[in-house]
Amino acid sequence: MTRNTFLLGCALVFAVFPVLAQDNQLYEDPADPNASFVRIVSPGETVAVVASNTFDSVEGGLTPYVMVMAGPVTGAVGDLSGQGEIAPSSFYSFVRGTQGDLVMVQDMITNSPAQADLVFYNLSDIASVDLFVPSVNAVAIEDILQSTSRQVTLKAPLTLDFEIRDGEATLASVAGVKMRRRAGMTVVFSGTDGAYTAYSAENLYAN
Repeated sequence: MTRNTFLLGCALVFAVFPVLAQDNQLYEDPADPNASFVRIVSPGETVAVVASNTFDSVEGGLTPYVMVMAGPVTGAVGDLSGQGEIAPSSFYSFVRGTQGDLVMVQDMITNSPAQADLVFYNLSDIASVDLFVPSVNAVAIEDILQSTSRQVTLKAPLTLDFEIRDGEATLASVAGVKMRRRAGMTVVFSGTDGAYTAYSAENLYAN
């Protein structure tokens, strides 16, 4: 997968998937600077448990981030459960691993007042994909491995369309979503056996 890497000075944007709820909000600095955040990303699931928080109407399989303190944390969704170790002042997500288990990956989110964060998850059966920007004919994030996430921090605001590609083949696309300063977007790519979908949602945080 060799293409020109898209300049990090540009912002990425995606079609918004409806995950908004009354008890969720955008990022605000926690009272404790050592606090961390964890969520579950599991397309197709509607019920999930993060730490001691239960979400029973999850849309798109994406829960809001839950604030936790450093140490062990658990997550559960569908018939899967998992545990991970949280570091201070960090962001994490539980996702389905390549062995069918629930594993935790770290999200390198900055919540910069001048930029926007983008987190991309490859939850498909494709070993590696690229996030491509057709308007500039370049790659935004390259070589996102199966059951992992990759992140990029970009200037905002801007609006762009995106394609998820395997080599030269376009597998799915998302379009026309605005990235905002001090906010972030999540893009989830999933599917098997040639049937693939992608959606995006703004990063939200549980009160």
